[in-house]
Amino acid sequence: MQYHPDVNKDPSATTKMSEINEAYNTLSDPDKRGKYDQFGEAGLNSDQFTGSYPGGQSQGGGFSDFFTGTQNSSFFEDLLGNFFGASGSSGSYQNTADSRRGNDIFFETSISLEEAISGKKISIQLDRQETCTECSGSGAKKGSSPKTCPQCNGSGKVSTIQNTILGAFRSVATCPKCQGRGQIIEEPCDKCNGSGRKKNSKRIDLDIPPGMSNDVKIRYRGFGNAGYQGGSYGDLILQVRLKAHPLFERRGSDLFYTASISFPEAVMGTSITIPTLYGNEILKIAPGTESGSTFTLKGKGLPLPQQNKRRGQLVVTVKTNIPAFSKLDKESQKLIKDLSDKLKKTPIA
Repeated sequence: MQYHPDVNKDPSATTKMSEINEAYNTLSDPDKRGKYDQFGEAGLNSDQFTGSYPGGQSQGGGFSDFFTGTQNSSFFEDLLGNFFGASGSSGSYQNTADSRRGNDIFFETSISLEEAISGKKISIQLDRQETCTECSGSGAKKGSSPKTCPQCNGSGKVSTIQNTILGAFRSVATCPKCQGRGQIIEEPCDKCNGSGRKKNSKRIDLDIPPGMSNDVKIRYRGFGNAGYQGGSYGDLILQVRLKAHPLFERRGSDLFYTASISFPEAVMGTSITIPTLYGNEILKIAPGTESGSTFTLKGKGLPLPQQNKRRGQLVVTVKTNIPAFSKLDKESQKLIKDLSDKLKKTPIA
């Protein structure tokens, strides 16, 4: 009611009210509310990524990412406090005074179909924030320590009671003195200027496991940015895309290949060699095969997502290669004419 346009005539009230409605609709969902009760705001960040590194879980940004990095970020956090109280409905709400997990880092790479099957090791230049070794992430100068904020008593939040025509309403906001940290650093660390983190750049090797499909996101835990105030490191998210192949067209996990045969081979039948990602295969072409006929080689496509060792199929389309009559020599033209005349006299089966 504090931001309802009928009560609050501030021009920004309509925008605030829209954000309140969207936040409420999200948190009123039983599944997302359960995640929030168990894990706090971080529990809302589990629906974006579809892939994971073997042995890990799929996690990522969710609804709250809409507010992250914007002027509405602290307002969204305040909404959570107003809806459920400063400590959350189950005591799991993490206010900004607590140590916070570092941000994830995102990379993208492209690999060939062959590399998707066999796996690949890549080397990347990783620029990230690391925990300051001088202050161990506290932000305070060596030999000193942060002091508890006197205004919020270390909670990072301040609450006020507002009396309106509709009654008294409790409002929770980020502490203006410590900016939500809950602590005051009187003597900042010389190396990190009180941030508790310092930027570092290094080259690292990453293993892309075999059996990748297109647009999979792999999570490498602990390779992201350092957390705030001693919080845990974020993750590195690597999105893997598959390159176009010179021989095969890819549609999902299935591959498509076009093979050419001569007109006599189509009439009499033949055997042709078909390249696959797993080695060559011999394909028998029956006599009288029409141009455009397709043959399916099962298990010769790409690995199926989350299907253990199962693979898609390779679909081979056979095209009959008919040379231009005008480009044939006279002897060949005569043979074609003789064959045409003979076929006209041959009864159709």
